[in-house]
Amino acid sequence: MTMKDTGYEHTGWRMELKLLLREPPLLISILVVFALFGIFIIYPFCKLLWVPTAADWVRAVTGKEYIQAFNNTMFSSLVATATAIVFGFIYAYAINYTEMPGKRFFQIVALLPTMAPSVVSGLAFIMLFGRRGFITWNLLHLKVDLYGAFGLWVVQTIAFFPLAYITISGVLKSISPNLELAAQNLGAKGWYLFRTVTLKLATPGIASAFLLVAINSLADFGNPMLVGGNYHVLATEAYTQVVGAWDLPMGATLSAFLVVPTVLVFFIQRYYLEKHSYVTVTGKPVAGLIRVTVGKKAQWLFFGFCSILSAAILLIIGVVCLFAFTNTFGYDYSFTMSHFIEGVVQSSVMKNSWVSAMVTAAITTVFGIALAFLTIRKKFPGRTIMDFLAMLPVSLPGTFIGLSLIMAFNEEPFSLTGTLVIIIIGMTLRQLPVGYRQAVAGLKQIEASLEQASTNLGANSIVTFRRIILPMLKNSLSVSFVYSFMKSMNTLSTVIFLVSPEWNLASVNIMSLSDHGFLATASATAVGMMLTIFITFGVVKLILRDQINIFDL
Repeated sequence: MTMKDTGYEHTGWRMELKLLLREPPLLISILVVFALFGIFIIYPFCKLLWVPTAADWVRAVTGKEYIQAFNNTMFSSLVATATAIVFGFIYAYAINYTEMPGKRFFQIVALLPTMAPSVVSGLAFIMLFGRRGFITWNLLHLKVDLYGAFGLWVVQTIAFFPLAYITISGVLKSISPNLELAAQNLGAKGWYLFRTVTLKLATPGIASAFLLVAINSLADFGNPMLVGGNYHVLATEAYTQVVGAWDLPMGATLSAFLVVPTVLVFFIQRYYLEKHSYVTVTGKPVAGLIRVTVGKKAQWLFFGFCSILSAAILLIIGVVCLFAFTNTFGYDYSFTMSHFIEGVVQSSVMKNSWVSAMVTAAITTVFGIALAFLTIRKKFPGRTIMDFLAMLPVSLPGTFIGLSLIMAFNEEPFSLTGTLVIIIIGMTLRQLPVGYRQAVAGLKQIEASLEQASTNLGANSIVTFRRIILPMLKNSLSVSFVYSFMKSMNTLSTVIFLVSPEWNLASVNIMSLSDHGFLATASATAVGMMLTIFITFGVVKLILRDQINIFDL
């Protein structure tokens, strides 16, 4: 019996390669994608890992200060992730499973921190609870030092709570009421219904939230820099080694060590979700079914929780605005625009951030859809590798990505250091997994027979992608563009090594101004960034209208 008789040839890589050779445009596209991944992902990462010597690895493993920084990183990230997920789940559950008043208001408030740099939480913490903070010093006349592990825990919880809320809320919203209603008809109520049905079905959201929050807190740079004090973590220690001690090999070593827990979290999350099934969309009709909601007493408890958390978020945003537009908040409350003019109008950092974020959003959106089309709709040798490389940057700390790009493109013939191009490359690598996964989700909702019909009518893969796929992915495209733009505007750890005096960014400038005590100008720059994002969102909303609802989460 031959291989042809068994059918192996029709499903193996040989047949896939034969089909691929019949479509030269598709073959060229795949080769270009792999070439780009090789140049901008594999080469820089290998370059960074090649820099440290054996002595550097030994010093990093045995040095007390480095071991302490690693332990601090793991501890602070674990506690911040745990509290952010708990807060995010309670908040999302209140939005989706109660009839409490003001839900639309709470939805909008929860998203405000995502539109501000993550360092805004640290900046507000300093202004409110620092050694000369408005609450601790001006109001309570206390001499306290809340810097260190406690301050970092509070700041990271507030900064990354929206990530947990958005992720968990999306899963809770998609749970079919059928199972909960069936369990209720069988006698399950209250806590038992929640524990045995709702909580289990929400596991994918919790696992995804854990991944996102853990990776962001592990790689967080700005907040530990501002409120960490003597509490050093790996991200700040790597930065200090490169910028302060000029020890590039040790900085590379510490950045590589930071990859270990983030990649571990990434694969644990994927392994856990792949081993379990959480399907609730079965094709059975659910129209007219009303979701099971909590009782009146629990509803008002949820309302109180959401009110307190929203008040904390508004306090953070509010104190930043007050510092931005008063002469000296806490002493001289007279209104002034001087800080805003200095930090936004007369500075080029906002324009640089906006340009780089817009270009990044466009690239990640289009390239993400193209990647998803290849990996979901086409069969070719190396498809699994392409999927892995597309998702790899999401599990890597921003400092690792930035430092690897600096080392890879610091010499001819690829000398990009100090240019806007290398900043956009770093941002694109960081946001590519978002655009890619958004496009994958959108493609899985489109019937493949539509593309087969296009092919039968004589269109090749490129024409089918351009004329059939892209028009049907408008919603995924718009969501990906908006999210990538917002996160690129706010990014700090990825670009901290990539900026230059000519091409500085607003997020880096806020951290630098705060670190040097210019809190008012830093606050004005943060307000300018939030206004820029809001105005951009407004324009996007005018263009796309009902195709996207930015706050519908």
